[in-house]
Amino acid sequence: MPPVAAVVETFKGGVEHPSSSLPKLSNLANLTSGAIARVSAGFIMTPVTVIKVRYESNLYSYKSIMSAASSISSTEGIRGFFSGFGATALRDAPYAGLYVLFYEQSKSRLSKLQKPSSVQEISTSNSGMSGGVAAVVNFGSGVVAACLAAAITNPFDAMKTRMQLLPERYRTMVKAGPRMVREGGLASLFDGLGLRIGRKAISSALTWTLYEELVRRAGIRWQNKDSES
Repeated sequence: MPPVAAVVETFKGGVEHPSSSLPKLSNLANLTSGAIARVSAGFIMTPVTVIKVRYESNLYSYKSIMSAASSISSTEGIRGFFSGFGATALRDAPYAGLYVLFYEQSKSRLSKLQKPSSVQEISTSNSGMSGGVAAVVNFGSGVVAACLAAAITNPFDAMKTRMQLLPERYRTMVKAGPRMVREGGLASLFDGLGLRIGRKAISSALTWTLYEELVRRAGIRWQNKDSES
């Protein structure tokens, strides 16, 4: 079947979220793949995060990044570089899993609001939707997904930050959570939520929109090469 005809036939048959350039996965697969990928990256980046958090804080007087790393190593050992990783994993695993799930579900619903009006418009995208509309749908879905996922997982982010800044005071999540609630109430578990949502919403939406656009363009190029051959 010719490429354009194949796209038209796919669209007529019903595409759940035609703005997507990615493979369709089940909800469980989206949750699992997102969680595994984010926790793996988080483990590798935890030492960098610990140094960054302390270097930026006025609780420490590190003169340079190297002096911060040296101080952590001499006073806390290797374990110091992984302070708060448990809370980080409990934040990142559900965040990434929920983000991918909400992102795909949002694309599915937003995509149903728009349909290509001609075969020519359909043929401009390997996903059944024009590139400009697909980018808007993907960006909007990224913002929605980031806001929801960030709000749900913020308590773990708040605990993670306290554990990395004051490891002697907040040694474990079991102690950190109750202590934060005692000292600052439930609101303390949502410290920084507004800033986190603002940062996550824009960065995640841009990242996923650009990624899907690159995948879409690559797919169109390969499709054209196949049709020429």
